[in-house]
Amino acid sequence: MEDGNLYIFTTMGDQMLNLNAFPGELNLFEAESSWRVSPWVAVVEDVLQRQLEKAQIILQLHGYERVDAQRDALEAYFIGGDERRLMQTITVSELVEVATIEGSEKD
Repeated sequence: MEDGNLYIFTTMGDQMLNLNAFPGELNLFEAESSWRVSPWVAVVEDVLQRQLEKAQIILQLHGYERVDAQRDALEAYFIGGDERRLMQTITVSELVEVATIEGSEKD
């Protein structure tokens, strides 16, 4: 998400997720919402936090991962498919789980 806009994109020739995967109740890709699609990117403008949280769940279920990228690179990718420029700006947002390993001591 960048400036209230949700960017959903694929790289390396992967096929874009069918937008029907998002229920109409989310109002992401409906007539009342502001959205646009290219062969590589789908952009939804002015996304509410509630919509974003539900969209992220759907995207994760379809194998997408959250990344951070510069808006101008995302827009260039939307227009012309300049994947090289986009890939230079991507930072993966990782969720790190901390595990504690407990061992038993021998007497």
